[in-house]
Amino acid sequence: MLEVSKIRAALFAKDLNRMTTFYRDALGLTQGTKDEYQAVLQSLDFELVIHQVPQHIADTIEIAEPPVRREDSAIRLDYPVADVRKSRQIAKTLGGDIDESPPAWAEPSTNYYLGCDPEGNVFGVSQQ
Repeated sequence: MLEVSKIRAALFAKDLNRMTTFYRDALGLTQGTKDEYQAVLQSLDFELVIHQVPQHIADTIEIAEPPVRREDSAIRLDYPVADVRKSRQIAKTLGGDIDESPPAWAEPSTNYYLGCDPEGNVFGVSQQ
């Protein structure tokens, strides 16, 4: 049986290496174990497990450049970051994006922004 000591989320990716680099560098997660099938990224109380989609399925997935946001997803993960501006700059260099202004439904003074990774998965960030 799998023991889980932290809240954990699984993200299935077409490109494991690209997605691992994105979440590690743009959002400041610490890289734990990694092999050809999955990578574990961590923060103090959370683990993001990125799983490589099997190659025969990955070959059928089209990712636009820039990625089309998958805003109709049933779940969105929010990450605390040390510096939203820096995370935004890194995200853009790695094929993702973090918005310049808060979403329309958030208070204008909030420190919360939506973004997407290189495969279009939407997430939120807030500066700690």
